[in-house]
Amino acid sequence: MIKIENLYVEINGNLILEDVSLEIKKGEIVAVVGPNGGGKTTLVKVILGFIKPTKGMVLIEGKEPKDYIKSGKVGYLPQMSNYERDFPVSVFDVVMFGLINFKISKKEKESKVIEYLKFVGMEKYKDYPFGKLSGGQQQRVMIARAIISQPELLILDEPSTGVDVVAQENFYEFIKKLNREKGITVVMVTHDIGAIGSFVNKVVGLNRRLHYLGDFKDFLQKEAIDKLYGSEIKVLIHSPECFTCQHYNIEVKNH
Repeated sequence: MIKIENLYVEINGNLILEDVSLEIKKGEIVAVVGPNGGGKTTLVKVILGFIKPTKGMVLIEGKEPKDYIKSGKVGYLPQMSNYERDFPVSVFDVVMFGLINFKISKKEKESKVIEYLKFVGMEKYKDYPFGKLSGGQQQRVMIARAIISQPELLILDEPSTGVDVVAQENFYEFIKKLNREKGITVVMVTHDIGAIGSFVNKVVGLNRRLHYLGDFKDFLQKEAIDKLYGSEIKVLIHSPECFTCQHYNIEVKNH
């Protein structure tokens, strides 16, 4: 679905991405991990067509990112910190914004909004002010907005930021459901390495260059983590009480 070859991105004289090549297949859930400043969000913005590569090729279903985006087949969930949480608008209207470019009747739009609020378990909050919801609830509403256009590709930028552990677990379970029931390809930038092992198909380890591309089990090998984060790291095993991530829950910290 996504093909990237020899990608270079230079911004204000700084080389952010260097010779990155990878392929993401349709229907996969892919986690993009790596240290801060490693180019993860830049990679996402290139895929979204927000940033033009300095060199190299990026294609989505054989099309340039900007051309593919115009088809309406991409949903995007930015970092939670990028939301205006006190914006005076209802949950219903937030999701309705996802249909702003759709030429269907108002009644059809309203019906779709209810359908997708039900899908994310937020129908009973449809008249609530968006800013009054918890971080996890806001996250679900924004997911509904991102997928109401029925995209083939969903891009998430650090979706666990600003939400509690329970909300994170619920969110990742929901992403699995979304992928399974809607067949949406998911590309997710995350620092939450410990929680992704039970459902991702592929891990992209990025620190300016591509340091790892493969499955999660092999990524847990010390050699792979050291290569990506450097040798001065600490790996912590979380409590086995964590339902989703009990097998592979680790936390990587730079010293």
